[in-house]
Formats: sequence, structure tokens, C-alpha cells
Amino acid sequence: MKSNPDDRNRQVFNVDACTRCGECFHQCPELLLPLDIAQQEIEALISGGKSRYVLSLCTTCRSCNHFCPHDCKPYQLILERWNDLYLNRGAPYIYRFVCPTMDRNIWQLLNLFLPGREQKWINAWRSRKPAGDVLLIGNYVHLLPFVVGGSRLLDYFTPIDLLDHWECGAYLYQGGYLDVVKKIAEKCRDEFKAWDVKTIVPLLDAVHWMITDVHPNEMGIKHDVNVINFHQWLLNKIDSKEIPLTQKLNMRVTVHDNCYSKAGGGQYWDPPREILKRTGCEIIEMAHIREKARCCGFGAGASWDRPIHILFDIMDVAGKKIIEAEATGADALVSYCGGCLYLLWTARELFGSKIDIFHIVEIQRMAMGEQLDYPKDHIRRAWDLIAIITYLMILSLFGRNFMIKEISLDKSLMENRDFFSVRLIRRLLDVPLIQLVYKKIFKIMVKLLKTKKRIVRCAG
Repeated sequence: MKSNPDDRNRQVFNVDACTRCGECFHQCPELLLPLDIAQQEIEALISGGKSRYVLSLCTTCRSCNHFCPHDCKPYQLILERWNDLYLNRGAPYIYRFVCPTMDRNIWQLLNLFLPGREQKWINAWRSRKPAGDVLLIGNYVHLLPFVVGGSRLLDYFTPIDLLDHWECGAYLYQGGYLDVVKKIAEKCRDEFKAWDVKTIVPLLDAVHWMITDVHPNEMGIKHDVNVINFHQWLLNKIDSKEIPLTQKLNMRVTVHDNCYSKAGGGQYWDPPREILKRTGCEIIEMAHIREKARCCGFGAGASWDRPIHILFDIMDVAGKKIIEAEATGADALVSYCGGCLYLLWTARELFGSKIDIFHIVEIQRMAMGEQLDYPKDHIRRAWDLIAIITYLMILSLFGRNFMIKEISLDKSLMENRDFFSVRLIRRLLDVPLIQLVYKKIFKIMVKLLKTKKRIVRCAG
């Protein structure tokens, strides 16, 4: 089954300019394929032949686009091939947990554990009428509402939290679900038109890029709205003294550049670093940054070939990022992506790391003199999510692949339900001995499945 070429622009990858040199996959910090293998892989992707490595090992880090000497955009070629695979085989059952329109998704299950103040914030963000300057909270900061909830930063906006905007399709796009993203882009266009707003400020760079580039240039959906990148907005407010910084933090931090930060010619790399400098942070860079930055782990779930491996692959990649951050000797790792943040915190807890991990908004808030319940909020939420993911992983052993048919949220999915099994898992993980045993078993499984996967691939 192939998608209709008329549905969207399928010519993003410039096949005519591609020389099949293989530099894209040869220089990729995740793949690092020998040049001859890299050349075979790009040829296979172009011809529609069998890919031995890229489609099963890619973490969607986007570095290939930066290393292509002819700007052919090989990343978009990978996405097209994944889209073809999705249309033929469907998405893995475990992927349901990031589909807000499907039962037992991660946001629905998290409602079991959200404290009252977080529920109050989320309900307000979901019920407010868009007006004035709108801050798009986004699906993944929804998982961590304490990052921004209660902050004076929200006084500048009407904060809006719409799960069925799917981060404007950002994470589905990253997984190659391109035809679904087209439908989400149309939904966003129609809703933006109905809003009485001056400016839309996405909290996530990925959403900014989707609205300003992917939707109009790849999906043929244009938005007649003014959109400002949050970090640039914040930097402007700091420099104009509209947002005063009352505390000099004197922290030594290292910065995680997320996959979407590599879009737009690097426009997303400098503003977060400038914000950190304004707050009094000293930046110690990791070995892989900017166009060479490694994935937080989320992208490893896009290149699934055997569903049982997905979560362990994700955590394996996230663990490597934690190790690279620790090697800098910095006090803290700072992410400017909410999606990366929750995965990095989950990996921190599972692998027993001690490095502090902050969202850049939390750094900003501390510099404004605001008090955070850190790290208590993050540790609690990491184990909430570990319990949910464990539950979904068990279900996935018996589940089947599926197609994403509904993009609009049925609000009944967010109503309170018991989910006794999830609650039980969470209670068990509060027992120190069980938590310790769980972490040991998890680390063993990561090593075991990683080795098994490598053997299977080499044999193939």
C-alpha cells in the first residue's frame, strides 16, 4: 500500500542532486557506517530496496541533513520509507501510548497520579479560550506541568494545552507517519483560523518548526498566524528587562541539543545557550553538540523492527546521553525540549545517575527568584512514567500493530478510570527493594536485547 502522491509534497528529498556518496550516513554520530556500506544504504533507500541498517538503526537525530554535501535532505527520504512501512504493517502496539486519541495512552494513565495542583493547571490550560498571545504548552510538558505551572512567565500569555494537536504532528513526523501528519496539519490550520489570537508561541522548537516549515513546505498547509519561537521570545524579554533576573545561579551546565534543533539551519541552538549565560550559568559542552548531537532516546522508537526491543532501545540511547553529560563534569544537564526531559529523567532513575537534569524554563524560573520543588517533582514523575511504560510494555506483548485512524480527542478518554494494574505497579515501585530489583533487571534486559539485536542484524 502506497500513499497518494497528491496528499502532500513527496519530493523533499532531492534525488537528482544526490550523488550516492554516502557521507550522510557515514558521518552520522549514531550510525557511523563504513563509507561503502553507507553508499549501499542510500542507494537502497532511493530505489526502494532493502535497507540493512538505516531503517532499523536510525534515531531520527537529523544529522544526516547537515552532512549531506549537496543539501539533498536524506532525513526526509528516511521518513518517506518509514511512512511506506507504516502503511504496510501499521504502527507497533506500544506506540499507542503516545496517541492521545487511543485508550490507555500515557496522558490518560498519568491522570491517575497527578497531584491536585497539577490537575488544576492542566484543566485551566485545556479549558481557556485562545486569545491574545497564546503559549502552546505541548503534549510533553503536559507530562511535567510543574516545569511551568505557577510561574510568572505565564502572566505574559494565554497558556493552551491541546493534546490532539499532537505537538502539531512533530513526534509523528519524526517517526515517519507522514500521511497522519498531513491530517493533523489540516486540523491545526482550521483551529488556528478560529482563534482570536495575536501571536502563537510554541514552548517546543519542534512545534515552531512544524508550523513554520513542515506544514507549509511538505504538507502544503499554510497558517495565517504570527508564530514566535519561545526561546527567542524569552531572550528578547530578558534583554529588554521586561523579565528581570534577580538571582545569579553560578551553575556549571551542559546542554542537550534535541533532534529538532538541527532543523532551520541551526537557528535553535544559540538562543537557549544565551538564556543560560544571562542566568549566570557556565556552559561546558558535551562531545556531541549542535549538528553532531546525539538523540535523547525518543528517536530510537521510530526505527523499530522488533516491538519487544523498542523501550529498551530508547533507554539504551538515553543512557548513553546521560553518560556523555556526566563526562563533562557539569553540575547539571539542561534540556530545552520537554519530550527529551521526561526520557532523560526516566533514564537517570533507571541507570542510577546522580546528575541534575533541568528544563531551561526551570533554570529561568530560578534566576527569576521562583522556588521549585526540585528534584522531588521530577523523581516522582519519572517513576509514575516508569510504572505506566511497564504496564504498556506488558500489554504490547499481546497487542497487534494498528493504524492511527482518529486524530481528534474523545474527551471521555480523559475521564477518571481505575486502571488497578497501573496503580498496583506504581505502589510496588515505591518499595525500595522492588525498585532496586527492577533497575537491575532493566539494565540486564537492555544489555541482553542489545546483544541479541546486534547478532540478529549481523546474521541478516
